[in-house]
Amino acid sequence: MSAKMELRWLKEEDYQDASQRFVQFCKEDVSQQMESDINFDYEVYEASIRLILEKMDQAEEQKKQGVR
Repeated sequence: MSAKMELRWLKEEDYQDASQRFVQFCKEDVSQQMESDINFDYEVYEASIRLILEKMDQAEEQKKQGVR
């Protein structure tokens, strides 16, 4: 399956600022990784994306609440 199909769940318009830039990076990077790394593990890559976006969202919420 192509990298573009794999990341179809990841929509740039769902994010803002740094998160949106991160999403753009991932959508571009995944193709390169799949082509150049024979040990590339898409499941690990996807889980990492989800974790990082979750952490970025938590940090943004804390910032809005004045915690940080």
